[in-house]
Amino acid sequence: MRQDQTIEIYQRAVGPSMCEEQGAQWWADMSAELDAVIAARDSATAARVVAWWHDDWRMVGQNRKYVAGRIRRQATRVLNA
Repeated sequence: MRQDQTIEIYQRAVGPSMCEEQGAQWWADMSAELDAVIAARDSATAARVVAWWHDDWRMVGQNRKYVAGRIRRQATRVLNA
């Protein structure tokens, strides 16, 4: 997926304050993670992909399955627009 699509999906699903200033390599790495979440065969598998970067989010009420679901829903919207 294109970098602008990666940014839009991430902003809609995870963090609206993240932008191009993160750098091309950060977004390339994030694109690979989002691709894995999108391609996962089910929600549990998608949640395992993001488990490592969402463990800290438990402190603010996030749930990795919920976040993975948001990523998948927003990817559908962005990539099919």
